[in-house]
Amino acid sequence: MKPFKRILFFVLSHVYKIYSSKIRNYKYDELKLKILPGVFHPGFFFSTKFLISHLSRYDLKSKAVLELGAGSGLISVYCAEKGALVTASDISFAAINNVRLNAELNECNITVVHSDLFDSIPRQQFDFIVINPPYFAKDPENESEYAWFCGKEFQYFEKLFRQIGDFIFSSTIVLMVLSEDCEIEKIKSIAGKNKIEMNLVESKKFFGEENFIFQLHHGKN
Repeated sequence: MKPFKRILFFVLSHVYKIYSSKIRNYKYDELKLKILPGVFHPGFFFSTKFLISHLSRYDLKSKAVLELGAGSGLISVYCAEKGALVTASDISFAAINNVRLNAELNECNITVVHSDLFDSIPRQQFDFIVINPPYFAKDPENESEYAWFCGKEFQYFEKLFRQIGDFIFSSTIVLMVLSEDCEIEKIKSIAGKNKIEMNLVESKKFFGEENFIFQLHHGKN
């Protein structure tokens, strides 16, 4: 991250920490959500809405969708409203409670699983796996920081790419969003080490920040 952005991130993260200390109402199109304290707020950042925009190209009706690291559950609720059979997981208990709350508010069925990545998810075939990962290289110090920090040694991505191969079938579409502010080449190298390819399928600039959606595949042997 560039020095100016580091300073801006520090300032904004302080403001965001104060704002997110209370329950907040949020509306996305016709979906009404409550964002609990300590849970990633999708309205403040572009990644969640970018993923939804990309997902809108697909027919999700009756598709099995896994949102890995669901946070408030906006993507899961969106997919469920489109007729998908949704599983939402998160390492954070606050996020798990938030997904359940927002599923109830929007009267949709979502299977919610407390899981550190795939640890508590039985091997099964999903049509879509959607990932909005933490990507700043710092060790998280509390539960809420798991939404932001992937570990100083990129432990999140080491584990993700080690596990996800067992869940990628020939018809599975795995989508992951990243920003230019993260170390994309480092993340790609970890993926490659685990025989996972990251293919860019869409990029878009939001207020000067380039965001990317990658589709993950089994790499060539």
